[in-house]
Amino acid sequence: MNVSRRSFLFNGLYSGLLSGLAGSLLTGCGVRRKLPTTGGPLVDFHVHLFGIGDGGTGCFLSDEQKTHANYRFLRELLGIPKQGGLDRAYVDALVSQLRLSAVDRAVLMAQDKRYDEMGRPLDEDTHFYVPNDYLLAVCADHPDLFVPCVSVNPQRRDAIDELERCAEAGARVLKVHPPTQVVDPGAKRYRPFYKRVAELDVILMVHTGTEHQSSVEHVEWGDPARLRLALDEGCTVIAAHSGFGSVLDTDDFFDSLEALVLKYPRLYCDTGVLASLTRFRTLPRLLANEAVLARAVHASDFPFPSNALAFWNKIATTELTALLEERNLFERDLRLKLALGLPAETFTRGAQLLGLG
Repeated sequence: MNVSRRSFLFNGLYSGLLSGLAGSLLTGCGVRRKLPTTGGPLVDFHVHLFGIGDGGTGCFLSDEQKTHANYRFLRELLGIPKQGGLDRAYVDALVSQLRLSAVDRAVLMAQDKRYDEMGRPLDEDTHFYVPNDYLLAVCADHPDLFVPCVSVNPQRRDAIDELERCAEAGARVLKVHPPTQVVDPGAKRYRPFYKRVAELDVILMVHTGTEHQSSVEHVEWGDPARLRLALDEGCTVIAAHSGFGSVLDTDDFFDSLEALVLKYPRLYCDTGVLASLTRFRTLPRLLANEAVLARAVHASDFPFPSNALAFWNKIATTELTALLEERNLFERDLRLKLALGLPAETFTRGAQLLGLG
């Protein structure tokens, strides 16, 4: 499934209603904000690294993605000029906002390519690529801020070799994105790959639920039920986005996640993008489910922004006003979720999984 009418409507609504919030980067004295209510290191477990390949980063963004409504919008939101390099400017914006927020560390993610049945890269069919080497280099430049989350598509012929190489280089988390990488995470041929992930004690993060920011195929591969194979092999798994869809989707896999949580103690989920405009139904459902909430990990999905307007009837007017004026995307997402009642444990669970003191 390529960009559909539903996806077009989503992005038009998303960009239009949020464009008034775009502005220059938050400035100030450079002192990190404090949030004493969390009682421990605060980790944002879902932060994207982006690039178009300028400066020799090796990143790639297809022409389709560059004409996507969100590409222009996110550049404006982060204060990145239309002219000039993107890759370094994006990292600078990311670092600046993170340092001025109450978030202590961020799990920063690469993005692997699509591969054919023989495990060969499909460059012409890949819309979004961030190499592991670039991700590891950015994390090495800011070891106090970033935890590296590499991306290895298990379809690639050297998947286990690349996994081992990245783990030796310090990767703590590995991301697989089934709908954009066109890989079925439940395929039995990936059993050896998952076994090695578990042996290396690398946390496996898998996109679940729907996707609207890139061209996708096989939405059903975003069902958390397809994580059983990795869980049976002993992996610690985070179901990114908790299997949710948006209000514009007919697909929603949260019930699958709930069933798995009751069986697998190593299964977690994250709250990435759940405070955005078209996901206003998701956090109330998560808060109402004690079993799943007890496995939830704080995540923003930076740079995709939260929007307090989606929850105008659930938070106080003064809090709503303050959140609408907040330009720091890490801070906005964090404080909005606190205002909605996510428990303090949600914000420290990521650090516990990573073994951070």
